[in-house]
Amino acid sequence: MAGNFQPAELRLWSNNVRGLNVPERRSHLLRTLWTARASIAFIQETHFQWRNAPALRDSRFPTGYFANHPHAKKAGVAVLIARTVPFLSHAALADPGGR
Repeated sequence: MAGNFQPAELRLWSNNVRGLNVPERRSHLLRTLWTARASIAFIQETHFQWRNAPALRDSRFPTGYFANHPHAKKAGVAVLIARTVPFLSHAALADPGGR
């Protein structure tokens, strides 16, 4: 799949989702990303708690990076990368405050 990727097809998507603790909102978001043909999604205000964060991945967006608030359901960001993007991570840093 990575061989089919062409830079002209890269689509970046950003949104403040105001919380994704309800399963229907997570599945709706993933469907919306796939319909919009997003390559990389930058999601703000996920409102996941650090230890109890639900899964925000599926077969179409298998790679994700998350920063969640350690003590409350507030703040939080996520970066989801579509399976069609030939992505290789060399290092990752997370904000302990979920920003």
